[in-house]
Amino acid sequence: MHLLIAIINDPDKIADILDEFLDIGVKGATVMDSVGMGHLLADHVPFFSRFAEFGADVAHNKTIFVVVRSSDRLKKVVDVIEQIVGDLDSPDTGLVFTLPIDFCKGLSKLERDE
Repeated sequence: MHLLIAIINDPDKIADILDEFLDIGVKGATVMDSVGMGHLLADHVPFFSRFAEFGADVAHNKTIFVVVRSSDRLKKVVDVIEQIVGDLDSPDTGLVFTLPIDFCKGLSKLERDE
């Protein structure tokens, strides 16, 4: 079992990603607002404000947390994200990573992958 964390640079793409998650059977995810370090430093440290000009226009990101039971489903989830945002190796798309889950309690049967 894995915790997939996806930081999506374009918040407008979140609804499309979640719609596609439903299509592949992912029934539960949590989405949070997030802000990158560069934007925070640009707002609070004058030296770094120059670098904000070079970044994306969108200062806020969305971060998706989703528990994925199988490696097959994990690949599908990453594929869905890249279909919507583009190649994650390209700049200003996002970042996806996973962490192993040793213990999880509270997932309903609908949220569990088959």
